[in-house]
This record gives sequence, C-alpha cells and structure tokens, in this order.
Amino acid sequence: MASFNIQFLGSFKKRDDVALAKIVAPFDMVVVQELVAPPVAGTYPDGSSYQADIEAKEFVDAMAAEGFSFVLSSEDTGTGDQIHTGGTGTEWFITFYKPERVTPAPELPSGFLAGDRSNHPDYERVPYATGFKAPTGPDFVLISVHLMPGARDSGRRKHELDSIAAWINAQNSSEQDFIILGDMNIEDCDELASAVPEGFVSLNNSCLPTNTNVNGPKPYDHVLYRPAHSPEVLPNFAVLDLINATRPYWDARIGEFPGALYDHNTFRQYYSDHHPVLFEISLETGDDDGK
Repeated sequence: MASFNIQFLGSFKKRDDVALAKIVAPFDMVVVQELVAPPVAGTYPDGSSYQADIEAKEFVDAMAAEGFSFVLSSEDTGTGDQIHTGGTGTEWFITFYKPERVTPAPELPSGFLAGDRSNHPDYERVPYATGFKAPTGPDFVLISVHLMPGARDSGRRKHELDSIAAWINAQNSSEQDFIILGDMNIEDCDELASAVPEGFVSLNNSCLPTNTNVNGPKPYDHVLYRPAHSPEVLPNFAVLDLINATRPYWDARIGEFPGALYDHNTFRQYYSDHHPVLFEISLETGDDDGK
C-alpha cells in the first residue's frame, strides 16, 4: 500500500501523471491526499453539480491505465467558510485500488467524519473514511487525513488526531480495524510522541523524512494503527524516493531534471513535494472482529 500527498493534484498543468502512475503501479492500493479538483462530473450532496477537471482527470486516467479503480469523496473539504470553489483552498479525498485484490466495503464505517466540511472546529480538512475488504482475508477502514501545517500548530494537529480517535471509538460497529494515514504535518519525533492517540502507534515511529525538500526534511507522513485490533497491519514502513523514481521518466528536451540540482518549485509542479510512503497489510491474516 502507498499513501501519497501529491501537491495540488488537479492544478499544475506540468504534472507528469503517467510517470507518477507508473511509479505507484506495483502497489495494490494508493491513498492520495491534496486532490484539489474533481476528476469526474457529479453532484454535490446539496444537489448542485460539478464538472470533471482536466488536470485531475488526466491523473485518474493514468491510474486506470495501470489497473486501478477508485473511491472519491462526495465533495471537497477545507479550512475556510466556502467549499465547492474548485481552487487549491479545498481538497477531495481519493483512494485507488486494484479490484482483484480488494473491493470497497460501504457497509463499514465510511464517509466524512463530520457533516460540515467547511471551517470545522475539530478539523482543518474533515478526514474521509473508506472501508475495504479482501476476497479472502480481513476488512479494514482507511481514514485519509491532511492535518494543519505549521511548526507552531502542533496543538491543533493533536486535537485533530484526538477527534479522529473519538470518532472511531463512537462507531456503533463490530469493526475495529481503523488505519489513519496521510499527511499529518508532524514536525519531529517529540511531536509524534505527544500527538498519537492512546492505543495507536505510528509505522513511521523513527520519523523518517517524507518531504522532497532536501533543505528541510520533515517526518510529515504517517500511518497510525492499533496493534491490538489490526494484526493484518505489518510493522513495515518505507519511504519511496520520489526524486530517484522520477528521474528515468524525465524528458531531457524540457531541460535539466529538477531533481539533479534540486529545484523545489519545479519538481513539485511536475511531481510533488512529498514522497510516497509504503506499508503492508497481510491479506492472509484472519480478521479479529469476525468480519
């Protein structure tokens, strides 16, 4: 599995969607944060309609060419009073999956963790839960997040994670396998130790840097799970070096590869400012909640 913050996905016209899709093609699931526009046409929960964004659709089409299906959140979410703006101030959540390996399980706790997706008191961006099940094996719920950024905002991030844990504990369901993942904007190991809710651990407990900016490495991305309830989550974690992974796909006719002498502004527009983070769920492990 991969969790991947792709900065302003659906905004930058330079994005090399084919390269990104091929890099994550070996994985069974890819949970993406920071999709800023819808890749398909549809209807918001309030009944108004939206159209497919060209840049967002190009990425989804590239992923489909690699065998992925997807689950898209019902709308966007953001920190301000207005959503449905189509700009970079709000985000959609999207999870890609290989249907021969896992399938969505909408009967599990799913959807946004709160009804109001704009300027919510508990969340900068309301997290989105998606249930999945294996043909023979466990089921589980992924909660994709993008927490408040900023070195001075560790208290806000802790409140967001505590609110997610409270939502999990309040579920009237036998399901116990909840995995919180994504861009948590954690600054360092000290913050991680104080921010992780009781009963959860981070697979990135050694605080490996997950951003591409070599001038300011930070352990922003994490995968949180409860070992007591999720034996299918294996204690393995890795960071895929996006700079080295994209190098073979660079078209030299454009100019010098922006990862050679690292050019942050250019690299993030073609690829991202985060590396994908990788972890494993064993589909051979029995499900401890009887599902």
